[in-house]
Amino acid sequence: MIHHVLPEQSYTRIEPAELGLVYTNVQRVELHEDMLFSNEEEEACFVVIKGSLSYASQSGEKGCAVLGDVLYLPIRQMLQLSGKNSVVMRFGAPCTRQTAFAHIKFAEADADSRHKTYGSKENGTFRHVWNMIDEQFDSSRFLVGICHGTLGGWTAWPPHEHGEKREEVYCYFDMQDGFAVQCVYDDLQQEVGSVIVQEGHVVAIPSGYHPNVGCPKTGIRYVYCMVSRTAEDRNFMDLKTQQAFGTKLE
Repeated sequence: MIHHVLPEQSYTRIEPAELGLVYTNVQRVELHEDMLFSNEEEEACFVVIKGSLSYASQSGEKGCAVLGDVLYLPIRQMLQLSGKNSVVMRFGAPCTRQTAFAHIKFAEADADSRHKTYGSKENGTFRHVWNMIDEQFDSSRFLVGICHGTLGGWTAWPPHEHGEKREEVYCYFDMQDGFAVQCVYDDLQQEVGSVIVQEGHVVAIPSGYHPNVGCPKTGIRYVYCMVSRTAEDRNFMDLKTQQAFGTKLE
């Protein structure tokens, strides 16, 4: 089943059960003044999807985060954010061990091996993927990144699913007045969920194949947040493709 959330519906924290999930909570944060966030027994990441902001962590780190940057906050830590007309998506998941605060800069990920490309221009599936929180990053459950599709192009192709291993949330951003279509299904011969998504929308994917396609005007851009059902089991490529459309991501 597809769970579709509009921006105004996520101003307050959405708990996992409301999204059809078990572990992942989500909140849209529109910054107009200083805001303080406090973690208890969960890790969290904050992804800047509009504007820029200043931050100060409980452990003493300070800086400025811009579009596409990710701030990772460990358990039992606080984070202050300051900004004007900037927007952050906050994702949270249970965690039982200590990690370290981190500012993961999009510009640095763009310049190294965390920036990958998949698909082909010939069949309309070429896209850029930035693995901001990958397997090498010290997190218990998160795999978090950003995907940019081409104008009118597909991403998450061939259709794949990883519901036994991970649940996933997409947040679409930097699409201006464009739109995209998100599909979620287990079997094309049975119930297929599809929704039109726009700037700031969120879709939760408990399980199932989940390809999507952007309109020719703006394409599709989104943050993906995958949360492992088993702590420490984090393998981005541990997935099942729909073999009628391909055997692996490439």
